[in-house]
Amino acid sequence: MRLTADAERRYIHAIFMALGTSAAEAAAMADVLTEADLRGHGSHGLIRVPLNVDLLRTGWCRAQAQPRIVQERGAAALLDGDRALGPYAATLAAREALARARRGGAAAIALNHCGHIALAGYYVELLAREGVVGVLFAKSEAHVHPWGGVERQIGTNPIAVAVPTTGDPFLLDMSVGATSFGKLREAAIAGRPLPEGWAVDATGTPTTDPRAAAAITPVGGAKGYGLGLAVELLGGLLTGVGAGPMRDARGWTQHWGTLLLALDPAVFVDPAGFRAAVSAYLAQVKGSRRAPGVAEILVPGERSYRTRRERLAHGVEIADVVWEEVAQLARELGVAPEQYVDLPV
Repeated sequence: MRLTADAERRYIHAIFMALGTSAAEAAAMADVLTEADLRGHGSHGLIRVPLNVDLLRTGWCRAQAQPRIVQERGAAALLDGDRALGPYAATLAAREALARARRGGAAAIALNHCGHIALAGYYVELLAREGVVGVLFAKSEAHVHPWGGVERQIGTNPIAVAVPTTGDPFLLDMSVGATSFGKLREAAIAGRPLPEGWAVDATGTPTTDPRAAAAITPVGGAKGYGLGLAVELLGGLLTGVGAGPMRDARGWTQHWGTLLLALDPAVFVDPAGFRAAVSAYLAQVKGSRRAPGVAEILVPGERSYRTRRERLAHGVEIADVVWEEVAQLARELGVAPEQYVDLPV
């Protein structure tokens, strides 16, 4: 199935409005999930609709949530998500961080008690496009084993950094796991093997079978393991949600936690000069001597921006299994999926 970005946004918006969310909550869900699909991160796009629908139906998240600042001092604040859908709460956190950084030069917002925030890079890019550096640490579900261990003890724990340039921001959005849980599901749905080094089975033996994967391997071995622990402490314990595996009786992760930092370059340097210097350095890196067989040196974010431009022009392809799963939910809610198919397959 292929959709325009506008159709996908309207489709997701309609689904969540049918569940009783506010227009702002539905818009945040639609924007973040559609952007994930546009950028080639299908593991965090439309495929995440059923998860969030289930979170609302079970009461783990709630519609019409009212995230609020419950503690603050200076440029730092704790934002209680009030069990809101993750993209809505995280968008509010990014806007709060931007406003505080504009006033005081820097800000730190800790967010807790909300659903999965989906595309981590979305929120720091919001800051960077306003001229502010954004850094994010998010505590997520424990799917990663410790280096040398077997059991899931660490979240895939995304880290995202966005820096303004004279063009598209520098955008690093990475997991501390070799992959995300969503990509394991994508591979299982598609029936394709995993790359070596992504996961281990229940015995701790490396596996390429996505259905046998019991835990995700840390990216970069011991270094990724160390980064994962750091995010557990900053995105988990520092935000008040805890660390490690956190499951309720139903099996849901109890909380997600996010630490979002915002820095206004004007505190340290001339902002225009900084953006120009960042762009010049990245151009220098890209223009440096390439290894044999390498056509181009890319910098973080570049591939996803290109994918976004291509998909804006030609549409977003959705796997049939994902389309049918979401379409069934939509019909149950009185939303007709056929209204949103605006491109030929």
